[in-house]
Amino acid sequence: MSTIIRNWVLSAAGILILIMASYAVYDRTAGNPGNGGEKPHKDMQAMNNTTEQKEHSSDHGSKPDNKQNEIQTDVEYDSGELRIKLKDKNGNPVDQLDVNHEKLMHFIVVSRDLKQYYHLHPQKAEAGLFKVRHKLEPGSYRAFVDIKPKTKAYTVTPVDVQVGNNKTKSPDLTGDSDFTKTVSGYQLSMSPSSFKAKEPVTLSFKVKNGQPEPYLGARGHVVILDHTGRKYVHVHPLTEKETAFETTFDDPGLYKMWAEFKLNGKVITYPFIVHVKK
Repeated sequence: MSTIIRNWVLSAAGILILIMASYAVYDRTAGNPGNGGEKPHKDMQAMNNTTEQKEHSSDHGSKPDNKQNEIQTDVEYDSGELRIKLKDKNGNPVDQLDVNHEKLMHFIVVSRDLKQYYHLHPQKAEAGLFKVRHKLEPGSYRAFVDIKPKTKAYTVTPVDVQVGNNKTKSPDLTGDSDFTKTVSGYQLSMSPSSFKAKEPVTLSFKVKNGQPEPYLGARGHVVILDHTGRKYVHVHPLTEKETAFETTFDDPGLYKMWAEFKLNGKVITYPFIVHVKK
């Protein structure tokens, strides 16, 4: 009987030693990222912060290398109301949108000559239908439906809108020689790092007699159109606390820009015309 008990005790001790050895090996492996284990929480947090910063500062709009577009946009104007319809390739309403800078939709309307500019935020009326009331003078316009679909590929493309019978002429642009503007009593200066095509360009803004306030999740917004009024880019600041923006101009030529800042509770828009060189 004593022999049986002794053998049982020895077997149990051997099993316990094996379990402890296996746990020690696992503990060393799990704590070492080079062996495929999980990284420390501090490194993960740093990576998340970098990702959030990239998302905050990224520009978006019509990209020439993105030919895939799974959403069709249609814009109608009648008696002071703009109606925006979103449909997929099969004609079904598109209803799954993410909130982007505090809104489901940013709706930019620009006159054909690029002189009139409106940044609106239509409200959802039903699945695939948004509405906003805004009076447009007779003429030709281009609208840009800036949305962030949850699952479908989408590229912002211009939608022609005609109000009445008057046809608006094509833009006649001349580049600004001075990048300081005063609107509603607030003076804004723009300092570009350069204006060279196909290279990153940093646009730094400074208000002489005011401090830009948070507006739609950022310290400002910049919308850019090329001279044809078809290539669209919407840029946000590099960080949450500064008013510096980074973008890239695909081609040389003239571009119209609208810089939006909230000052003393009021959103003020500053127009610029820039000449991008080769």
